[in-house]
Amino acid sequence: MSYAEDIIKQSIKDIKLNKSRARRRHVEKLLNYYTGTDMWKYIAGSEGNYFDSQSFNEVPPYQMNLTKKFIDKKSRIYTLSPNRYLGNKSADKQYDDLLFYKNLRMKHIERMTNLIGTPAVRVMWEEDEDKKCFEYRVVYYYDVFFSPPNPYNPYAIIYPILNPTQEVDYTEPSEYSYWDSEVNIVFDEGGNIKEEYSNPYGVLPFVFPRDTEQIDDFYGEGSTDVVATNEHLNILMTELMLGLRFQMFGQSWASGVYEDQPIARVGSDKLINLPVDGRFGIESPGGDPQKVLEIAKGMIEMLAISKHMYVTFDSNQDRPSSGLALRIKDFEFVEDYKDDIETWRIFENDLYKLERVIAGINDISLPNKFSIDFKEPEYPRAISEQIQKDDWELANGLITLEEILKRNNSDLSLDKAREIIKKNKEAIEPLKEEEDN
Repeated sequence: MSYAEDIIKQSIKDIKLNKSRARRRHVEKLLNYYTGTDMWKYIAGSEGNYFDSQSFNEVPPYQMNLTKKFIDKKSRIYTLSPNRYLGNKSADKQYDDLLFYKNLRMKHIERMTNLIGTPAVRVMWEEDEDKKCFEYRVVYYYDVFFSPPNPYNPYAIIYPILNPTQEVDYTEPSEYSYWDSEVNIVFDEGGNIKEEYSNPYGVLPFVFPRDTEQIDDFYGEGSTDVVATNEHLNILMTELMLGLRFQMFGQSWASGVYEDQPIARVGSDKLINLPVDGRFGIESPGGDPQKVLEIAKGMIEMLAISKHMYVTFDSNQDRPSSGLALRIKDFEFVEDYKDDIETWRIFENDLYKLERVIAGINDISLPNKFSIDFKEPEYPRAISEQIQKDDWELANGLITLEEILKRNNSDLSLDKAREIIKKNKEAIEPLKEEEDN
């Protein structure tokens, strides 16, 4: 290998390393804004110094968590747990028993996908005396590797293993995990292999959800716009707090005072001794806090519009609306929701293929067939409207009494709902006969 080839390979390696580090810092920032962790450092700390440090001897940085509100609002696919079907009741029940964590984890996975863009989801097998089930863990920052012909499906992944940071005496070097279809290797930051296992599944046990289709880079951008708006808002409101601190009561001034006497702190209970020609006054601040608040509201409204959402700051508009009125107002968001459903349907199918492999290794056979029915959140209806809708669907075979009861109590299974209805009918029937007699 020539000297020039060595330089080229080393340069490419350095570029990839710098990109990986930059991506990790980017993901950490997104996570910090979502969790509300140390947001101050991005406007007045190591990550961004927009203020003189002396300023924060007067007021602390303003830390408003707008990001979590927008991400949680955007994530509506798993608000109601979907129904998953494998083709027959016995297989459905067997599969449901393996999904002890899934509905809860999918809520978090959807939110992290909307926040980060492309997290990695590891599917694991958990077994104890009480249950056998799948477990799902999100990996937030990682590096993937591709075979040259296929830039869409990675064949290997490396990610940092979370350390027990709460243990103050933990001083071990950082560890990383490598997975491909054949092995799982744990190594430290020096590249020393600590553990090595064979991969029992024969496939990479990770699935990669994404908020948008892959265009160029495998890693999605995530909600950078939300975090940027959150950052601008915190800067703006910190400026406002500083302005109020320095100028709310005006700036006191005096002229013609005695040079040999210190100026006492002014106040309603203080007397100021001025010479005959002395003058004292208070200058009013030139800024308008109301305009600053209007700018902040405008930033939030523009962000909401870009996300097919709407916000209101007028308490007089907070009046109950009909389901139809809310749906019309929310029309763009409903369309966006339906587009997202197709993305998550593909993810669920990919996830099931991996679950089926892992279940097979653990002596549980699942069928090839898989389908999922996502439940669209319903807008509120008047009781009379809901009764008319249920009566019409019952009369035309579109719904059953069991499904209505399950809708009202999501913790019930259809079999349990059917049992409750049967029991209630048996208790009511004698009462009806007495009334007829």
